[in-house]
Order: sequence, then C-alpha cells, then structure tokens
Amino acid sequence: MASPLSALSASVTRILFLTGFSKELKTKDIQAAFSDYDGVSGGFKIKWRDDTSLLIVFSDASVGV
Repeated sequence: MASPLSALSASVTRILFLTGFSKELKTKDIQAAFSDYDGVSGGFKIKWRDDTSLLIVFSDASVGV
C-alpha cells in the first residue's frame, strides 16, 4: 500500500517561510490566519526568525500542500 505522501511531489515541504510583514503582527495573528490547519494532522508550530519573518512548521507535509 502506498503512503499518503507518495502522491506528493518531491518539492513538497512541511515548512513555510513568511517574511516582509509588519513588526506589529503578533503570534496570535499568525495563529488566527492559519487556524484552519490547527487541528489537522498534528497542526503546526510558529518559529520566529526575527521581527518580520517566521517559519510555519507543519507536523505533516500533506497539510501544507
């Protein structure tokens, strides 16, 4: 039986890099924007790189497709 990820392209990742947004944007704003994915296959984590860039790390690569 094929795994669910076998249908995904090799370029699919579970990490989304966001940058260039306002310094006023807070974690709760990001959580609200991605709330549809919060309970899907383990959800996601937010990892801030600096004041205007972050990583969204999905627990499962199929969620970020």
